[in-house]
Amino acid sequence: MKLLTLNVHAWLEDNQAEKIEILAQTIVEKGYDVVALQEVNQLMVAPTVAQTLKQDNYGVILLRQINQQVEQKYSLFWSNSHIGYDKYDEGIAFLTRLPVYEVDPFYCSQHQRLDSILSRKILGLTVEYQNQFIDCYSCHINLPDCEGENQLDNIQNIVERSRSGNLKILMGDFNTDAISNQQAYQQIKSLGLLDSYELAEQKDSGITVEKAIDGWRGHSEEKRLDYIFLNQAKRVLSSQVIFNGKNKPVVSDHFGLEVDVIL
Repeated sequence: MKLLTLNVHAWLEDNQAEKIEILAQTIVEKGYDVVALQEVNQLMVAPTVAQTLKQDNYGVILLRQINQQVEQKYSLFWSNSHIGYDKYDEGIAFLTRLPVYEVDPFYCSQHQRLDSILSRKILGLTVEYQNQFIDCYSCHINLPDCEGENQLDNIQNIVERSRSGNLKILMGDFNTDAISNQQAYQQIKSLGLLDSYELAEQKDSGITVEKAIDGWRGHSEEKRLDYIFLNQAKRVLSSQVIFNGKNKPVVSDHFGLEVDVIL
């Protein structure tokens, strides 16, 4: 099962159209089964095209470019988390070509207002892969030292969201640096989660942010902020950072993380 997670920093990038094209072409080339995206933005004032989706939704534009190039079409699932930069609906999303049996958007945070950046919406999908049901979650988590929210409680809410015995895969930007904050990283794993990076038979440095970015001002060191966690031990063939300028061009202020897991 081929997985990708990426915080896309939508509409805040230079050469945004070119970067969307690179991402679309890579998804087509790699044939990911599930793609989790964070900071999938749309202008609040843009025209509505379907339900909550606006005309300029980053995911809508990305999906259109992907499906123009593939026979097996992808589907987009998106949910609004909070207002970003005073003008965007900032949401989270999934793209998948697998059958989807349940879509579950929910807040993992105590804050649940669109006007609070501490409000953290999670998008859950139950997909079928090789006759197995799998619960996938696209996550954008508050920082460990966030005032007003308890990061571990937020993540625990995701882990406990479904009482099914399905494999759970938590994918996304966890705003926790495994390099400089080992304690916070270990606490996340103590919730019953296994880091696919640590399980991987082949891996690179795992660095997904190499400079100071929004939310990490003054932290110019290399960081490992993006993860794919599993709640069951599985064989992970590889964990590779992508869109880092070495493995595909940079498309966001975060690099992507691709994982190949055997189920």
